Amino acid sequence: MAVEKTTGLGQLTLAQRTFWWNVSRRWSYYIELTKPRILIMILVTLVISMIAVGESLDAWVTFHACLGTGLVAASASVLNQWVERERDRIMQRTSRRPLPTGRVAASEAAWMGWLLAVVGLAHLYLLVNTATMVCGFLTWFVYVWVYTPLKMTSWTNTLVGTIPGALPVWMGWTAAGGSLADWRAWVLLGIMIAWQLPHFMAIAWMYREQYAAAGYKMITVTDPSGCGAWWHAILGAVALLPLSVLAILPTDWVSILLCASGLSLGAWMTLAAWRFGLDRSTARSMLRISLLYLPLIMLSILVNHLVH
Repeated sequence: MAVEKTTGLGQLTLAQRTFWWNVSRRWSYYIELTKPRILIMILVTLVISMIAVGESLDAWVTFHACLGTGLVAASASVLNQWVERERDRIMQRTSRRPLPTGRVAASEAAWMGWLLAVVGLAHLYLLVNTATMVCGFLTWFVYVWVYTPLKMTSWTNTLVGTIPGALPVWMGWTAAGGSLADWRAWVLLGIMIAWQLPHFMAIAWMYREQYAAAGYKMITVTDPSGCGAWWHAILGAVALLPLSVLAILPTDWVSILLCASGLSLGAWMTLAAWRFGLDRSTARSMLRISLLYLPLIMLSILVNHLVH
């Protein structure tokens, strides 16, 4: 009679260890589909937007706002990859994702995406409020069913894509009881929209050949000179300058310093976009600066509201 080999006293058998290893690996594939790094950025933006309302935060509401938003954002990422799975196989930057590699079946991703959307939206409606749920639905719908298919037909896809990319600030704003009639909510939305232009134009230029091979109508594909991408990048970057002042009004010495830092960040982003216009090879530098800009400006806004 065969005796199952164990790894030591009180430890799991090798078969059990293998089983749990396979389970954990499987879960890692599902988590990868949700794009965790983007998810974290969305949740940080959400919380800062809640703080910016100026009211004392309810820990329970904050938790449920983060959970519901996280589920909806995860759904959008999963369904986006489900729709684009065949084209992701063509692009080197996306070919190692779970769906192109077959680590997750397309049917599994579809079920996962729809389930996350339904549960997330229901969660926001029942445990946060209707306004946040509506903003969440618009974010999900525009990203998955407008922006994603538009990438195959028009260069305007990036402009449309800035909307769902920015709406999480409104989800945070409304979750904290803020009104969308408040001009400050529009300033936060404007910062998110303007920031995305140089950020995504850098990506579109860096991977233009891969986008073209996959059939995407990015502006860097329809306009291979890069002039169109540069105009979008520089206009977005310049718009960050006045938006920074509006987001951190200089009313005392602390806010003056924070406003100056916001303006400096906007100037840094504008300089990067200008350099991109002169030399397309600086696209990666513009991308890196954009990745630093967003957390730093959000941190400045956060500090300003905490101090005041």
